Amino acid sequence: MTQTVFINGEWREGRGAKFQSFDPSTGEVVYEGAAATRDDVSEAVSAAREAFPAWATTPLAERIAIMERYRDIIRHNADELARLISRETGKPFWGTKTESGTVAGKVDISIRAYDERTGEKETLTGPTRGVLRHKPHGVLAVLGPFNFPAHLPNGHIVPALIAGNTVVFKPSELAPAPGAFIVRAMAEAGVPTGVVNLVGGARETGEALAQDERIDGLLFTGGARTGQFLHKAFAGRPEKILALELGGNNPLIWWDTDDINAAAWTVVQSSFLSSGQRCTCARRLIIPDDKQGERFVKTLNDIVGKLIVGAPFDEPQPFMGPVISPKAAEGLERACDVRVEQG
Repeated sequence: MTQTVFINGEWREGRGAKFQSFDPSTGEVVYEGAAATRDDVSEAVSAAREAFPAWATTPLAERIAIMERYRDIIRHNADELARLISRETGKPFWGTKTESGTVAGKVDISIRAYDERTGEKETLTGPTRGVLRHKPHGVLAVLGPFNFPAHLPNGHIVPALIAGNTVVFKPSELAPAPGAFIVRAMAEAGVPTGVVNLVGGARETGEALAQDERIDGLLFTGGARTGQFLHKAFAGRPEKILALELGGNNPLIWWDTDDINAAAWTVVQSSFLSSGQRCTCARRLIIPDDKQGERFVKTLNDIVGKLIVGAPFDEPQPFMGPVISPKAAEGLERACDVRVEQG
């Protein structure tokens, strides 16, 4: 069993129901443990709340130095993190190596963004003086997705910590191991006790975190349906930050193209990278209803027929792997059947 809860600098088992994650290319169990209960989540929020004043007043240079150590730890262990992401998501190793690189790269990006977007600004209008100052917001809940289980939550957590906030993080139950990996790296880098806490589990754990009145904001990446639920739950609460990065239904327009082959490859990359499991992927292709459109479709089908689909560490490396779960695959098959029935 895996220790699924990290609170106040200590790893332990959750007190809830058992949950597992699987390698979607083999069905092998990758991660297994007991979920965090509502009481576990409450403890994590309490730890983050208690740690907030000291972290918020820690000099910026010190917070940045800790994050830079974290960056270096991730870089040193980039292949290990990439392999872990591949095992839990089924994504090809070449792709997850890119993801682990972006985890480290986010630190420098966030430092530059902090310098560009914060600081004290003063405006004089006649006898009136206006001053804009930035300060940490408080305890932030982070709910991570399965498709980029390290990069996307890391993209919330790193800037939050640099700004002086504390965090309670729930990774996706479909791919929790990379989230635990980055939290361990943060602790190793010297992030103080209680500043970053992790609660593993499924929907019940996420609901307990979102419903805790002591959080000052929630940062979520995931499905549109869950995003709508959170939007309604936080409506009328302007004192709480709510950031939603949700799935898309993106149209891609392919029209009047001279280099058909190059355009077809662009369509393939937009549609099939990460097995289509990213918010930026094209979901609908809009083409002319004429001979040119027929050539577009033929060229596209020729390329798609040559794509290699396989397990993450196959050689040669596949272009794409499986979707995250049998349930996801069944949903895609049903959606395809409906489209065929609709003509």
